[in-house]
Amino acid sequence: MSAPLIQPEDKQPDEQVTIRLRPEVARELRAYGQYASDSSASHVVSSALKRLFAADKGFEGFKQGHPTAGESAVRSNGKARRKSEVKA
Repeated sequence: MSAPLIQPEDKQPDEQVTIRLRPEVARELRAYGQYASDSSASHVVSSALKRLFAADKGFEGFKQGHPTAGESAVRSNGKARRKSEVKA
């Protein structure tokens, strides 16, 4: 039997990001969470993305050239808004 590629979940608080997945991908995500020591879908996605980011050498160059890329959305009245939605 092989071991999961991700570490067990550490249960610390995270930032919420909403995504939509195809049903078959969502099923695989939940199944992989069960396989990976009953980890949450959030932990599986986070771990997979960390592996992706580390493996993509072009992304590292992009980040160096765009130091503010990926900053959190601006918050107003407790709700997150995209920067393009923020009025000057």
